[in-house]
Amino acid sequence: ESTSTQFRNRRKTMSSTTSSERATRSTHSVQERLYLSQEEAHRLENLADQVVVDTTEYYDRFRFNEKRVVDPNAWKDVGHRDNLIVYRERSGPRPTYPSIRAMDGSLQLVPCKSAPSVKIVGMLQGTLDDEMYGCFVDSNDAVKMRTAVVGDAMENFHWLATIAEPSLEDPFRFCGVARCTLGMSFPLAKTRGACLVISMGMTTNQHGERMGYYVLHSVDLAEPTNKNSYIRAKCSLCWLKTELPNGKVELYMKGFAAPMGIVPEFAAFPVLVSCVLGAGMTSDAAYSKKLAWMIHDAGQSGHHSPLPPMIECVGRCKSAFGGPKSNTNFRRCLVCRKAVCNSCQVVRKIPVDVTDGVVNFTKCSVCILCMHRAKAMSAVAFAQRDLRSKRWKSVDAGRMSITSSTEREVMLTPSTERPFYETN
Repeated sequence: ESTSTQFRNRRKTMSSTTSSERATRSTHSVQERLYLSQEEAHRLENLADQVVVDTTEYYDRFRFNEKRVVDPNAWKDVGHRDNLIVYRERSGPRPTYPSIRAMDGSLQLVPCKSAPSVKIVGMLQGTLDDEMYGCFVDSNDAVKMRTAVVGDAMENFHWLATIAEPSLEDPFRFCGVARCTLGMSFPLAKTRGACLVISMGMTTNQHGERMGYYVLHSVDLAEPTNKNSYIRAKCSLCWLKTELPNGKVELYMKGFAAPMGIVPEFAAFPVLVSCVLGAGMTSDAAYSKKLAWMIHDAGQSGHHSPLPPMIECVGRCKSAFGGPKSNTNFRRCLVCRKAVCNSCQVVRKIPVDVTDGVVNFTKCSVCILCMHRAKAMSAVAFAQRDLRSKRWKSVDAGRMSITSSTEREVMLTPSTERPFYETN
């Protein structure tokens, strides 16, 4: 039994939607969809799984053989964020060209010299479930909202095909093919874009530990025609987040991004660092999702119950003289509706929706007790609630018959006579 097969067996049972159905279902616009047969979808999913297996082997070597010590002769420390350290592969030890795993499982050279490997190691602040909830995206708007929070440098993102979907039993599972541009455009350089198979989910590693993964891997497909001209970049990036026996969550990320064309390494690498760090630290995005639901629930219940008086801070703070603080500057927590002083409030900008491609934020004030409660609440429960909400919206949309002809679901029939990757 191959290592990749063992990985798929260890992965949690997916949704009740079968793999053949997942391969042919899509909710994306007909004009912007990639048509995949069941076999093609299966091969893409296997490719992403193999990237996870490859990265897991590097992680085990780093953890058990190298004892979590990065060789300074091969890797240069180029950045820190919280407890994470970013490393760039030094030019001496690395090969002239990086290699990327192809659809047939072989390794192919990428003809781009300005493509150093990047590695991130360190401990994360949140729980594994929070990290995966914050990382999870299954729609174009969800990607935009996550990017607005974590700053992962992904722009003009569009899902082209859906391969695997979440379920109530496995709410963090998703796999699909997407197109996006990377970083910002420069006056003398064309925009870099990528066609990627993106896979995320939870599994159990060979040591019995819970592990979350997130994969971005370039694939050569015949994409739907788009009006934007850009140079096709190549990348293979994989994030592993492992829940250790002591309860901490360790991040190990490894991969590379080749901008292709003539772009100096000093210009391309900062964009890569921004991307890998943003996708590596996603618990804050999970807190925003949780707070959005908590504020929604408070608004629903607030219509039926009176507001508590603005007399004392929810934190029971005292003034400099030992008495209760003056309520002159009190605000009301949007979750518990109780009074909160400046010292006990947390002000956050929470993305709420996307209008015409622009993320809309709401600035909210919550007390530290509700913020702590948001961090402690189950991310799985919120993810399951997201899934139920989307299903009900889908049912309501069908009942109201508001789905246009260009957005309706299309069942695809594989054909041996058509091109391997057919686009509409």
